[in-house]
Amino acid sequence: MNTLKKPKANSPSSNPDAPELLRVRPFSILRACLSFAIAGILLTGCGSSKPKDLAGDCKIRYDKTHAKYLKKRYATAKEEYADFVTACSGTEFAEEAYFELAESHFALKEWMEAEEEYEAFLKEYPGSRKYGETVRYKLAISMAKQTLAATKDQSKTLDAIHEFETFIAEFPDSPRLDSARSEVDRLRDLLATRDSRIAKLYTRMDEPLAAAIYYKHILKEYGDRIQRREITLKLTECYIELEQFVEAENLLAQFDGVAKDDPFREKIKNLRSKLDKARERYARHKKQEKKEEEKRQAEQKSETL
Repeated sequence: MNTLKKPKANSPSSNPDAPELLRVRPFSILRACLSFAIAGILLTGCGSSKPKDLAGDCKIRYDKTHAKYLKKRYATAKEEYADFVTACSGTEFAEEAYFELAESHFALKEWMEAEEEYEAFLKEYPGSRKYGETVRYKLAISMAKQTLAATKDQSKTLDAIHEFETFIAEFPDSPRLDSARSEVDRLRDLLATRDSRIAKLYTRMDEPLAAAIYYKHILKEYGDRIQRREITLKLTECYIELEQFVEAENLLAQFDGVAKDDPFREKIKNLRSKLDKARERYARHKKQEKKEEEKRQAEQKSETL
């Protein structure tokens, strides 16, 4: 006698009125699981082959663009390298592409773009042994090429000086060291010219205090790059105008050893004469002020009697 148990009344497989989705047999579930597993394996396999394909594609792209770069077709090379460094970032050719992108702009004298790309390279490859020295030097050159005339803004000049000084500090044995130092001297001369123009402008505007501040700055910052004796005399004149006679006398004392046949000696003599006259004028003025004050006090005293 069969003792098989009947399916429970609430079992979906035993209920003919149950929805089709609920009447699932065990082997159907197993087949579905196998399908998902196979799909996962296939997807994983495809994903693992992608880096190999990407590397191969990037090598082909780099070789083609590099060939144009070597032929000095910089305008085309820079466009292709710009796309390459995004699409092939992290590949073995990316460092060369970044460098040659910046070099292409440099060769085309596109100084602003070259500066940006050299900076991007240093950010991406801060410890590059292959290109680090060249990139740091050409970054400074790109900045220096953007400097303006002494009459205009000199912020880029300051940036370039800073970059050259960074290069000198990081690569003290570089064959480009002398060139970098020469550029620093040239740029500092440009700043000295700018500051001298500003000081002279304040002098013409009868602003001796502002002019004196600039002349002192010039003497301190630019040393032998300027006509030091001329600037010292101009600062002395400012002190005379400001009635700071002790400071003026101290500056003139620096010229005590000037040779008698030195043409500059005549300028010193004239300025000493100007200082003496200013002192006398100041003394007379103070004497007059004292008399007027005594007179005023006497009048006030007589009024109170």
